[in-house]
Amino acid sequence: MAFGRYFEAVDYLQRRLWHELPIVPVERALQGRIRQLLAHLSDPHLACPAVHVTGSAGKGSTATMVASILRAAGLRTGLYTSPHLQTFIERVDVDGALIAPDAFAETVLGLDPLVRTMHADVLDGVGFGRPSLVEVAFAAGMKHFADEHCDVVVVEAGLGGRTDYTNVFDVKPVSVITNVDYEHRERLGWSLRSVAAEKAAIIHGRETVVTALARREALDVIAGRCAETGATLWRLGREVRARITASAAEGSEFSVRAPGLAGERLRVSLAGSHQVANAAVAVAAAAVAARARGVALDERHMREGLASVRLGGRLEQVQASPRVLLDGAHNPIEARRLAEALRDHWLLGGARLHLVVGILADKDQLAMVRSLAPVASRVVVTQPPLGERIGDPERMIALFRRALGAANVGFEPSHMRALDLALGEAAPDDVVCVTGSMFLVGAVRERWVPEQRILARRSAAL
Repeated sequence: MAFGRYFEAVDYLQRRLWHELPIVPVERALQGRIRQLLAHLSDPHLACPAVHVTGSAGKGSTATMVASILRAAGLRTGLYTSPHLQTFIERVDVDGALIAPDAFAETVLGLDPLVRTMHADVLDGVGFGRPSLVEVAFAAGMKHFADEHCDVVVVEAGLGGRTDYTNVFDVKPVSVITNVDYEHRERLGWSLRSVAAEKAAIIHGRETVVTALARREALDVIAGRCAETGATLWRLGREVRARITASAAEGSEFSVRAPGLAGERLRVSLAGSHQVANAAVAVAAAAVAARARGVALDERHMREGLASVRLGGRLEQVQASPRVLLDGAHNPIEARRLAEALRDHWLLGGARLHLVVGILADKDQLAMVRSLAPVASRVVVTQPPLGERIGDPERMIALFRRALGAANVGFEPSHMRALDLALGEAAPDDVVCVTGSMFLVGAVRERWVPEQRILARRSAAL
């Protein structure tokens, strides 16, 4: 089988580390496990400066923009994002090239003896327990960046910040907190202040912190953490300013100002006005990171870096008639942004929206439905391919039917058959949008961009 070793590693991550071995749910273990794992690999995360990006929405887009701008400035740049869209190697990128499938597999499978030891230790009452899937994948990424002699790495946080497996960069030039909204309340808390405190914990001191956060109660928490640690705070709308000069479905043009930095007629080729906020934050963060490596960012670096950004699963059009958009919105703030972008750029001239939507049970389904239902004409509820986190879809079906009427809302558990239903009902000028979960979007995207093609393209480039 092609890429047999790689798929062996994927099976190891998804079966053994996700389903077979128990994980110790002790908070102190979260940081202990990843640091033990990284120490075994000679602490690759210390090999070069890091830009650490967290937030409730937009952190993947922002991290990708930061990395692209730094590459345009001539710095060898590693980018770690999570989760992946279709295949694990998408998490690990150096200068736009994904890690080779075999290299990823060798690191992951090579860690198994340590994983077994860590698991045995905790059974004996010592240690932190075995690492999780995301911890092993992250460690493999950090090793690759060290092996590739990166000048800087850009890392997207997973969940929150305080106990997140990526929160291992104790000294760094810049941290980014894109925004804060209600999410993962069982883990991050039930107020904006508590969510903000979890994310603010990536701030370790003396770095520059760049944020687009505007909500006062959360921003006060970030500002307090900066004051406590000696970090410098740059806020969008104050120290960093952006002005949109043109906006369309293909992206937006804008200008930006930040301390020691100015850019005119910059263009971000990602749809939605919210991407301008992400781009402005990314420009400011990249400028600080580049300066830490002795490079002065100029307008050409910004322009070239932003122009080259392409992201799958973020208002990505994969078919023209009917138009098919894939967007991994999976929380309330992302659902609001998706609805706004659809209304502004795609639902024009009588085009109707057919939603294929699958929202995981641990998300705020009510808030997401409230944003998406007003722009939809038809909805097919489906199930993301994610086992135990799917939950009972009946609540989501009921919420959409309450808003649109029973005749306009259907249910199909198979995501591919749900897509076919929506495509069959859509007129040539209509829009079909698949959303609600990155896992759902990644699975549906396989129809247009097969995983084997991604793996083969990376292998052919070597």
